[in-house]
Amino acid sequence: MAFPTDTFTGIGGDLAVMIPQKWGNRVNDFFKLKLMLADFFTNRSEELADGGSALYTPNMTEMSANSKSVATAVTLNSPTETKITLTVDQWYEVSFAIEDNLAAQFQRSYYIQEKYAMNAGYTMAKKLEVAIASLFSGFSTTVGASTTNLADSEIRAAIAALEAVGVDTSSDVAFFVSPNVFWRQIQNLDKFSLAINSPVNDPTAKTPKATLYGIPVYVSNNIQYVSGTTGRYNALAHKDAIHYATSPLGQGGSLAKNSMVGQYGVRVQSNYIPEYLSTLTTADLLYGVVENRDNAGVAILTTATVA
Repeated sequence: MAFPTDTFTGIGGDLAVMIPQKWGNRVNDFFKLKLMLADFFTNRSEELADGGSALYTPNMTEMSANSKSVATAVTLNSPTETKITLTVDQWYEVSFAIEDNLAAQFQRSYYIQEKYAMNAGYTMAKKLEVAIASLFSGFSTTVGASTTNLADSEIRAAIAALEAVGVDTSSDVAFFVSPNVFWRQIQNLDKFSLAINSPVNDPTAKTPKATLYGIPVYVSNNIQYVSGTTGRYNALAHKDAIHYATSPLGQGGSLAKNSMVGQYGVRVQSNYIPEYLSTLTTADLLYGVVENRDNAGVAILTTATVA
């Protein structure tokens, strides 16, 4: 029996109108970049736990040894010391409000309030990350050029520059490069590509854990541009090259459980505003960053893409 061609398609001609439209249970959140610089460099926030807005660090200079003759006075060293000031005065916030009429229409599975609060906390943590990366351009020692790819000779020159001033590059030192520099420049250097992509560290199975001459490499999207979008300020640095601190801002509201709070000093609080029949959520961060030891870092200039 042939299937009838005059099948019922519904009142008005189409049963599709009887099928309810329904939102799914997921929200497409934006991709969050990895935050790693704050974890590497020196965090002095604990020193401000009891208050204060600035931290002072004396810079001691190396003294000289003088020859001593019989029956003569010793030669006194007269060091001229300086200090580094870490001022915690950068205060930023991210705020949003959700009115009751909108909140009532959201699917419960979306947890919109918490998702936006987490995103706000991340935005604040990223602000600190970018502030740290922005200090790479201030290192007095530089290698490379903003119009060329990273060369092996420049990698070795950066290491030599640190070791020349007594920095031990066997620990607490790392390279910080942009994704393009790692994947499209360093990986084009055979000696590193073959080592990074060895059978023990198969790049098709996982992201390579890279080292250059035994020094870890961190790949960050927060590496800053030289000018416009032509080049990047990558870096080789000791953790003592940059110091930062966040200042406690007091207890937050009902959303203070945000995971960024304990790790990066971000406060997230939420309060109901009756005048506007809405819930206001704010994430804020009070921080400071400073180049603590100029000779403990080297700016590595490269083109932003591939030359």
